Amino acid sequence: MTKYLLLLGLWFVAFGAQAQDKEHLQLIQNEQRWTQNIINSRGNTEARGFDVTHQDLNIEVNPAIKAIAGSVTTSFKATKDNLSELVIDLVDQLTVDNVFYHGNSVNFSHTDDKITIPFPNPLPLGTLDAVQIVYHGIPPSGGGFGSFITSTHHSVDSIPVMWTLSEPYGAYEWWPCKQDLIDKIDSLDFTVTVPIGNKVGSNGLLVDESTQNGKSTYHWKHRYPIPTYLVAFATTNYVEYTDTIVSDSGNITMLNYVYPEDEMTAKEGTGNLVQVMEVFNDLFGVYPFWKEKYGHAQFGWGGGMEHTTMTFAVSFDHGLLSHELGHQWFGDDITCGSWEDIWLNEGFATYCEGLTYEHGLGGQNFESWLDNKINTVVSQPGGSVKVVDTTIVGNIFSWRLSYSKGAMLLHMLRWTIGDDNFFHGIRNYLTDPALQYGFGRTYQLKAHLEATSGMDLTEFFDSWFTGEGYPLYDVQWSQTPDNIVHIAINQEQSVAANYFKMKIPLQAIGTGINQEIIVQNDFNGQTYDIQLSGPIDELQFDPKHWIVAKSGVTLVNTVDPSISEQLSLAPNPVHDILSLSTNDLSIESLEIFDLSGKLLLRSGNAFTGKQNIDVNHLKAGKYLLVAHTKSGKGTISFIKL
Repeated sequence: MTKYLLLLGLWFVAFGAQAQDKEHLQLIQNEQRWTQNIINSRGNTEARGFDVTHQDLNIEVNPAIKAIAGSVTTSFKATKDNLSELVIDLVDQLTVDNVFYHGNSVNFSHTDDKITIPFPNPLPLGTLDAVQIVYHGIPPSGGGFGSFITSTHHSVDSIPVMWTLSEPYGAYEWWPCKQDLIDKIDSLDFTVTVPIGNKVGSNGLLVDESTQNGKSTYHWKHRYPIPTYLVAFATTNYVEYTDTIVSDSGNITMLNYVYPEDEMTAKEGTGNLVQVMEVFNDLFGVYPFWKEKYGHAQFGWGGGMEHTTMTFAVSFDHGLLSHELGHQWFGDDITCGSWEDIWLNEGFATYCEGLTYEHGLGGQNFESWLDNKINTVVSQPGGSVKVVDTTIVGNIFSWRLSYSKGAMLLHMLRWTIGDDNFFHGIRNYLTDPALQYGFGRTYQLKAHLEATSGMDLTEFFDSWFTGEGYPLYDVQWSQTPDNIVHIAINQEQSVAANYFKMKIPLQAIGTGINQEIIVQNDFNGQTYDIQLSGPIDELQFDPKHWIVAKSGVTLVNTVDPSISEQLSLAPNPVHDILSLSTNDLSIESLEIFDLSGKLLLRSGNAFTGKQNIDVNHLKAGKYLLVAHTKSGKGTISFIKL
């Protein structure tokens, strides 16, 4: 939900890298303070025994007054036999005036933030039914990210504005609902009545707008499944305008409700977002709610929130709008099935923002953006992308882990399996009938990426999703007169962890040489000998920022020319037996490499003076012999006929 300052799915406005990090921290601290340890996910669909098929919200509010009154009709299907009661979430601070079942007022209880409605007769499995709850009151302050807020805009006139923001646990603080990450509402009607002069933005399509007795009523209709926390409305004296996106499925309307004083800035920002949606349509498939709309409603919270089909945004910065648009695929179409998997929402949306820079949009350098994300992750040693304790909201919406490391996890997956496999796998994940417009978990994304790549990604996810920390690399290199670069890679971990097995990109730079070297690093102290076309001056570690790591690269003179000078081979070229003479030099071991750096032979037999080596099994070509001594090593090349 955010970009530079994100939390939750929220994008926070920032100015400059240092200012961004400070503001991120402050916002995270504020949100942790607001939400404390609130957990109100009431259990799974099977435990409650019903599936929500439709909800009809009909409320009246005034943006100048923090209060709500109205009704919610919940249509449902019994998912277990003999369903004896319906359990709906609603804070005790709100008053339930009446509950209607089949047009009759019925008994209910409202305690412990839940409404329990017993049925006159238990319902058989598969029964379709409905109840209506009439309620009113003043929604509590401090839960969720504000949940239900009244504020003002326009510094001179102080115009009232009201909005909701229910993620993660705040929906039940303002309307009777079923708050969990298992049961999406199949379809939604939302009718809001406000004082005349205000507009109301919400999910789906505006199907009716009327004015009567000094009040305006807006009826929004949403016909896609939606999780409870993404149901929302906002109201003030909005001005309205539209942008249009052309897609293969037809034109998509971008409907924008913005503060009058910000109209010009907003039009520039949403106008630029047209190209962003075109990129996302190409990468991920057409905008998943294209039959309705996409849009924005401006609000006063310090970031953005990806309410389905209508993002609430504090401003119209490229990063914020791109992040929230990305959520329409990742978070709204497929919603994380547990808050421990919030990275499926936030990591993806953050990476979507980065992809816009890779495609030349937004005015930021993609590699600089990646470098910033890596620096954010490695600023502390521990922490996993998987949220271990979801009772702490700050854990769920960790800028460093859920957002930055989640985004880089995706980038490293892309590096590991390749662009085609990565984007093909993402498309398959988004169009999986078992997941689309439903809930997804990390193991399901993993399965799709394994299917497209043919790779087992268990170890990768164990290291980067479940595991903590990141690798710290010490890369040492040297080169021979024959332009063979010897590379040794040592790895430590920021916290006690298994070895991070990674494909590592290096860049060899010299006069007339700028060559990428890619090596697979599977164990500590692994060495590589690479033939180059000439001498180099520098070896860079991961210059394009594919890997979350700290690294150091050191030029070492491990090849001692004085040792190399004491080595002689005969015959050279050779057919079968190669004789190595070393004068009186004591050799501890020998290695033979081909010119790609592949080790072909290793002998641990120590000797002094002379040694015969059988090379009959080698193919014709040029090879490098490396002789190791206690004081260093020497090298000499030979040709096999």
